Amino acid sequence: MTTRVKRTLVGASAVASALVVGLAGTASATTMGFNQTSSSGKAEISGTYEYHVSGTIPGTNEKLYSGSLQGATARDKVAGDGYEAVLALAYQDWKDGAWHSVKNYVAVVNGSKSWTFKNKKDVKAYACDRKVGTTKLLNCRAAW
Repeated sequence: MTTRVKRTLVGASAVASALVVGLAGTASATTMGFNQTSSSGKAEISGTYEYHVSGTIPGTNEKLYSGSLQGATARDKVAGDGYEAVLALAYQDWKDGAWHSVKNYVAVVNGSKSWTFKNKKDVKAYACDRKVGTTKLLNCRAAW
């Protein structure tokens, strides 16, 4: 093989490797388990949070994220006290060409469920107490 052909093959190989690494980096997911109590200790949340880059916003190349919460649980640690356990979320939602802030979204109350999401960023989960029959979240503490 001539030197020129070798350089071309090495260059093509390097480009192919960079593309594979780049694509794998985009598709690779981050997964973490979480467990947190509210600041009062009356509520406990737990589960598994997974997210990955699912795209970019045209023109800015800002990343969009998709993922899931699996086995997301809110457990009332002090039954019969008039309070319930809440797993609340805060995040940025990409809709209609702009980011929209969502805070105090009640995702789970005294139970467990799993779901997926897309086009979000800055997702945070909170363990909160809530007086039964009301909507105000109390004693919230971030899980991450």
